[in-house]
Amino acid sequence: VADALVEPSLREQGFLDTAVVTIRYSNGAVAVAEANFSALYGYDIRGEVFGSKGMVQAGRATETAARRYTAEGLSADTPRLNVELFRQAYTDELADFAGAVRARRDGVPPSSGDFTITPGAADARRALAMALACIESVKRGAPVAVNETAAV
Repeated sequence: VADALVEPSLREQGFLDTAVVTIRYSNGAVAVAEANFSALYGYDIRGEVFGSKGMVQAGRATETAARRYTAEGLSADTPRLNVELFRQAYTDELADFAGAVRARRDGVPPSSGDFTITPGAADARRALAMALACIESVKRGAPVAVNETAAV
């Protein structure tokens, strides 16, 4: 489901600023993703995973970065900013990119095993297929299987 709720005047141009996506995986697991272009309270990225033994929550920018809810109670780490939370991921991403550029410059073939481009083209195609399925679902007003999209 998606709509232009923040800027309704852009709806006719196809700019949808708010979306909720439900994903059912082949193993039966279900995921829900929400997105909005107008988080006035700041950069917000969070994740929660629920399982048979509890829940793990991560990514709160202004609260504790991670919490664990179990039968024994709640545990939490110290508060962190998103830049601090993702510092290593950003550093690794830049290092991978620089390594790939150097390898190409030096004529090292990607299949040599000396470096790995991550994420790779297959990852990009999977992400594109998911995005196209979401767009098609909004157009149809019904669920769309990812393998129905052209990017697969």
